[in-house]
Amino acid sequence: MAKKTELMAVEAKDLQVIEYRGKRVATTEQLAAGYGTTVIRIQQNHTRNANRFVVGKHFFKISGNELKSFRLSLSESVNKHTTSLILWTERGAANHAKMLETDQAWEYYNDLTEFYFTQRDAKALSAPVELSKLEIIQLALESEKGRLAEKERADHAERTKGQISRKREASALGKLSAKSRRCKELEERLGEGVKHATIKKVEKATGVKDTYKFVPLRKWCRDNGMDAKDVVDDRWGSVKAWPAQAWLAVYNIDLNVLFGGNL
Repeated sequence: MAKKTELMAVEAKDLQVIEYRGKRVATTEQLAAGYGTTVIRIQQNHTRNANRFVVGKHFFKISGNELKSFRLSLSESVNKHTTSLILWTERGAANHAKMLETDQAWEYYNDLTEFYFTQRDAKALSAPVELSKLEIIQLALESEKGRLAEKERADHAERTKGQISRKREASALGKLSAKSRRCKELEERLGEGVKHATIKKVEKATGVKDTYKFVPLRKWCRDNGMDAKDVVDDRWGSVKAWPAQAWLAVYNIDLNVLFGGNL
């Protein structure tokens, strides 16, 4: 019977955080387990494609006294007979996913990018505090929407009957405009607005699931010098809200059309 060499995969968001020279990195064992392959296969792909891996860009290699000190900082065991250790950066992990070219490898790499290499340590956030903030924002948003709707109906009736002066009407509209801006700001913080939106909010608004991916949105942002915003999320603590320009360019989704008429 052949010896089983595949490792048990750990979800990207639950991986032990390993940092080296200020960057988050992953071990060969972590990649092999997540990608559904073996350590030997990862090592072979590295050896056979050495020209595609650059030290400091795709991986780091540590040995000697540095390895001894580094081993002590890891809760994951490193074989005491190991003379050198390879640590893969996000780009190195991407190269291995391309070489394996399997659905599992790409899915796990996407999870690593979203929940591990981005250095958003969800575990470091205080869950009760984050949930409390989210609940407050949601309640404030709903309350503000209700008050705005009532205010608009009342103002419309008064204008129709001619019971308010032009000065009073201008003042009421000014206050309404300020409240509208506040409501839009709250929506932006929740990842649902005309400037930025999360994948989850766009899926909910369009009714389309499993179509919008963060990788092409992130690539467009990098190519065009734009950044996504971190917004609170009831499941992950925080997620990325992508700019309207990226949604329009990548998926032809106009956030102004999708969310602009909500208020």
